[in-house]
Amino acid sequence: MVPSDTANEFRLADSDEAESFADFIQSFLSANDFPFVIIHNAPQVSGSSRRVLFEDAGVGRKFAREWVRRRGVLGEA
Repeated sequence: MVPSDTANEFRLADSDEAESFADFIQSFLSANDFPFVIIHNAPQVSGSSRRVLFEDAGVGRKFAREWVRRRGVLGEA
């Protein structure tokens, strides 16, 4: 079982951001030797939410940092 402290929850604004998130997940997993991960999709009225759980807490923190950094860069473009 994956400890709850390795879970990260991300709220995605729209379908474009959801597509960007999916692409990011694919590239992140490839670049990090495909660590074990569970992804829960939780669609909601405005946008959607993704809960991402990594077996390794360090990889989970790295994933969160890199997504937040990328999201900020994409938002400024």
